[in-house]
Amino acid sequence: MWPLLVLSIISLSCILERLLFWFNLKKDSNILKNYILENYRDEKNSKIFIENLKSKEKNPYAKLTIDLLKFKIINLQEFDELIESFLSNIDNKLNKYGTFFGLTINISPLLGLLGTVLGLMNSFAFIDIGNVGTNAKEVTGGISEALVTTAYGLIIAIFTIIFLSYFNVCRNNEMFLIEAFSYKLRASYFKNLR
Repeated sequence: MWPLLVLSIISLSCILERLLFWFNLKKDSNILKNYILENYRDEKNSKIFIENLKSKEKNPYAKLTIDLLKFKIINLQEFDELIESFLSNIDNKLNKYGTFFGLTINISPLLGLLGTVLGLMNSFAFIDIGNVGTNAKEVTGGISEALVTTAYGLIIAIFTIIFLSYFNVCRNNEMFLIEAFSYKLRASYFKNLR
């Protein structure tokens, strides 16, 4: 039961962190995207522009732009290769705790089942073969307590699956938007080179 409690607390804290991350990202991204696209054309190497982006470096749009500004890109193929590399890195960062959530989903029902087996073994220790019914209260109480761990394990797994699915949808949608942003950035970049 204790491992399930620890796992549920860690999982809940990771879920809350991700909810806060996605809320802030959705709130700030449109303003930041417009700021980047408006200022990237004219002030590509401006220190103020770069400093403003560095203050928001946790935002994937700012991170992508900062990473692009570090390179002197001369052709479209080089730009596309860099974008592909940066998008892969951003996708990994957006999937933060994804592996932990998957582990929680897989291991919590097993921990619950282990608790049930151990609880049943403990309940069987109360059975006195010679005296039928004298200690039925202890046996049924132990079985009831043992089954609760399975229920807790399943609740933790179901709860985590719900949020993992939501975070995956957010990640997929955001990656689509970041790719669209990168195409706009590419158009702006090569427009300035002409």
